[in-house]
Amino acid sequence: MSSAGEPADSLEAASAKFATAVQETLDGVLPGEREIISRRAPDLERYVVGPQDRDGVLLLVGGEPLATLSLSIYLSLDRSGTFLKTVRSDMAVKSTLDRTPLIRLDYRADMGRAPASHWQVHAERGAFSHLLARAHAVDPSRVKKPHDLSSLHIPVGGERFRPCLEDLLQFLVQECGVDSKDGWLEVVQRGRELWRHRQLRATIRDAQEETADVLRGLGWVVEAAPGVDSEEYSPTFVRW
Repeated sequence: MSSAGEPADSLEAASAKFATAVQETLDGVLPGEREIISRRAPDLERYVVGPQDRDGVLLLVGGEPLATLSLSIYLSLDRSGTFLKTVRSDMAVKSTLDRTPLIRLDYRADMGRAPASHWQVHAERGAFSHLLARAHAVDPSRVKKPHDLSSLHIPVGGERFRPCLEDLLQFLVQECGVDSKDGWLEVVQRGRELWRHRQLRATIRDAQEETADVLRGLGWVVEAAPGVDSEEYSPTFVRW
């Protein structure tokens, strides 16, 4: 889906390129037509990539539209002003029966109490509700909605190691039976590889000294160049 973390010419151009990559991924996996666009977010120095149709991307099962995939990816430049950065993403699968979410994958770079990246599952199970009800009785400040499992934010790796769009698409096709095109898995795997390389590059920038130590241990000769900013960005590795 995404480039491997090369420097961006401009936020507008990089966002448009990202939208094209998302378009190609969806077109390679899902039947039907959709248009993915990049638009400037109102009153923000960001761009948003997502379907032009605000209702989302249709998901078919046996040719019948049973759900939609809503998708909004908010893009900015990183703290160096050099690389494209996702600052927020909202992905949700919604039933066409009542438009309620079935499952959501959300990410916020500036998330407070909840995990930066998390699943929310809109379903219920008695045993889980029983556990939450007891916890609510003991400490209602921590468990505020014991009968609403969708209020739980399930952590999935933080900023650098969170799932990508390709992971969600494979889940929908392989686990949920959503219609797909021939060769969809190769498209997903190719996009996932690009995504993980991009995240790896970002992680290396966050942990340059540790990266250098690992490379030296493997036999590489690594020396810091004069004037290079090698300051590590520890919040990446601390926040859930």
